[in-house]
Amino acid sequence: MKSAFLEKFEFGKNLVFKQKTTNQIIKEIHEDFFTEVDKLLAEAKISRSLETTKQDLINKSERLKKLGFVSTKEVSEAQQEMTRIRKLEEENKLKIDLICAIDYFSMKYPQYKFITEESVKTICQKYGLIYGGVDKYKGVVPEKNLKQMEDFKIDQNDQCCLETRTNYHYGGSSEKTVLNYHNYKIKSRDGAGEPYSTYHRYDYTICPLEIAGPVGDFNTQNMNITDYKLEQKIQIPDPVVLQPVFYRNKKYYLIVTAWGLEASDEIVVNQKMN
Repeated sequence: MKSAFLEKFEFGKNLVFKQKTTNQIIKEIHEDFFTEVDKLLAEAKISRSLETTKQDLINKSERLKKLGFVSTKEVSEAQQEMTRIRKLEEENKLKIDLICAIDYFSMKYPQYKFITEESVKTICQKYGLIYGGVDKYKGVVPEKNLKQMEDFKIDQNDQCCLETRTNYHYGGSSEKTVLNYHNYKIKSRDGAGEPYSTYHRYDYTICPLEIAGPVGDFNTQNMNITDYKLEQKIQIPDPVVLQPVFYRNKKYYLIVTAWGLEASDEIVVNQKMN
């Protein structure tokens, strides 16, 4: 993206673009990750108004429906308005949930920054990065960041857990399906499927650390890259390590550590940022 890698200057009526240095880009990426929680909180505090100027129409549509008029223009328009209001209600609820999550993790882990998966995807798209499990990362890990990851600890109750179901078919074959994220669980559950056809086993594993960085730092063999559009293949050495956490039926992240050229010349250290 031009906006991510070029600075725009105005000289008279002419626009001049200046290529940013790698250091500048890395610093911008880190700042986007570490300051995203402040933007999320500010946006979440702005609730959408549920007021409507079509209450009379809605009331009339309810009277019409009681008499069997379910396809009139008034009923159709009222339904559209009620759908709009329900969407706003859901948006407001999600904002309240997000505020609660930010408050919870900020109070419990003040030394670590909070971020949503949606924000991770947005930042990755902006800078041409991808994110995934650390088992796919093939770059170099500086010693100081390794120490930060080793020292990183969260409460077991906040652990994000991945649920998988294995279907064992009578006859010996089996297949595994990833289902959903949950709070930490230590037990598995079993269950029978269709009679004489399938037996289910549910397993729960702690979500591993994830990392965001340039495509070239990942082993992408036999994997698909989805949920963002890579517009420019620029290899910026900027890994950001993410710890999945779970709160009120939703997966979030705490930022564990980040590095780039600061492996030798420190730019950003994962410190408490008020």
